[in-house]
Amino acid sequence: MPLQKYMWALLILPWHFSSAQPKNDSVFSAATLTSIRLFDAAAGHDIPIRPTTRLRLFVFLSPECPISQNYTRTLNRLNQQYAGNIEVDGIIPGKTWKAADINAFAAKYHISYPLWMDRSLSLAHYLQASVTPEVILLTADNNLIYKGAIDNWFHSLGKSRSAPTQNYLQDAIDQTLSHAHPVIKRTTPVGCLINDF
Repeated sequence: MPLQKYMWALLILPWHFSSAQPKNDSVFSAATLTSIRLFDAAAGHDIPIRPTTRLRLFVFLSPECPISQNYTRTLNRLNQQYAGNIEVDGIIPGKTWKAADINAFAAKYHISYPLWMDRSLSLAHYLQASVTPEVILLTADNNLIYKGAIDNWFHSLGKSRSAPTQNYLQDAIDQTLSHAHPVIKRTTPVGCLINDF
């Protein structure tokens, strides 16, 4: 291999491996999750992810993504409907946003669950989130219950049904609370790509 090509390979390989996502998509480590620090826009400082005894729902959102904005009402309804059974955490990935942007987003859409900033993308990479909105539902001991789209309202970017005909997330919650395994464990979410910055 010519020296110039070899040098390019050395430059590219470390980046490729450092950005690679873990392949474990069924069981997540409590130690890893609680070591990840998220920025609390309301309080103005970083906090670790807290352990929970309930189902945990991570919702990846972007204040400027129209699909994220469209789902705020659905997510608020689910948060209220399953209060006491599920801990909902809204996650804003990347360094693009300031605390004032997050607080304004929460106020405009009356978001009823906490929003955290994943400025290092540590949580997004660990949970393999790729778009906003995307949901990841875990048991209290961090086993994957469901990952993907909230429902099938949007079937591609800019294309939606008048109303969803399949409620993937709600079905997974109901089935889990009824001590059944979700019929659908994964779907492909439709939304705005999470960028590595």
